[in-house]
Amino acid sequence: MATKSKHKKREPQVNIWRGFEIDRLIASGTYPNVPFLMKRFEVSEATILRDIERLRNDFNAPIEYDRFKKGYFYTHPTFRIPANLSTEKEIVAARLMSNLLETLRGTPIYAQAVEVFATLATDIDDNTESGLAKRLSNRIIFLGMNPVPISDEVWASLENALAQNRYITFDYAYFDGGEPKQITAEPWQLLFSNGMWTLYGKETKSGEIRFYNLPLINNVRLHKESFTLSEDFEYTKRAVGNFGRYIARKTYEFKIKIESPITLNWVRTYQWADDQRFEPQTDGSTLMTFTSNQLYPVLNWVMSQGKWMTPLAPTELVDLWREQVRGMAEKMGR
Repeated sequence: MATKSKHKKREPQVNIWRGFEIDRLIASGTYPNVPFLMKRFEVSEATILRDIERLRNDFNAPIEYDRFKKGYFYTHPTFRIPANLSTEKEIVAARLMSNLLETLRGTPIYAQAVEVFATLATDIDDNTESGLAKRLSNRIIFLGMNPVPISDEVWASLENALAQNRYITFDYAYFDGGEPKQITAEPWQLLFSNGMWTLYGKETKSGEIRFYNLPLINNVRLHKESFTLSEDFEYTKRAVGNFGRYIARKTYEFKIKIESPITLNWVRTYQWADDQRFEPQTDGSTLMTFTSNQLYPVLNWVMSQGKWMTPLAPTELVDLWREQVRGMAEKMGR
């Protein structure tokens, strides 16, 4: 009884593996036939025919038999079974990953990701007839800013520098429109946020941690010298809060007054900071408190909620907020 039970557990795995192998042999263009496959896998004719039928039914494999070459072939030469996908839900997940991949279109990393993800990003969409996957193909989508185009040359240079921990020097054109400045830095990470790719690292001259937008980087030169990567180099280890791409020199204690129930419910849905707290006030408002070192992203976040949010602390945030509100009020009075 134990032997029989063990056999039952292993058989589905063997079938899946055999299906992938048959797919590989057919895609190779060698026109494998039933006798060859029977000998290759040491199984019966009925088993091979079931495997071929399963490839057709489960994966919509375009398999045909060439009576002149006496073997199987794909009518679509580029077809391949999505690796490791054997259930509808796995195929749906692969579709979603394929859709998410589209958010990187136009950047150098897109081509690399597609190459790795090729069988999932193309074959599933074009060839898989999974009922659930078909029904959800255009019902779950990802929204966001389209990535800003990046130079292939800049991207390749930064990849090499990151892989080898090499110092780099590059020309950087700030958004203020001034003359480009020459920067030498330790490249730590490439970050993607709101459609923008950013180089995160340490400027050697000032020792400051900086962010450089990739579209503004040109003429990247790798130094022969390498640097020792700091143990806490990762952005997520240094950033306190989830408000955006920014790290200030200090961490602040924030107090924000929220006066709209709708805004409050929306805010509470997200984890903006690990220590965020909400305290009801006697006037019907709610006091939100948290710590973060992302001063300017917090300012933008507060401003985006208009009159329903009022910053109470720290002083730096309150002053910046008042300056913005006062400036808008003056424009309204013109």
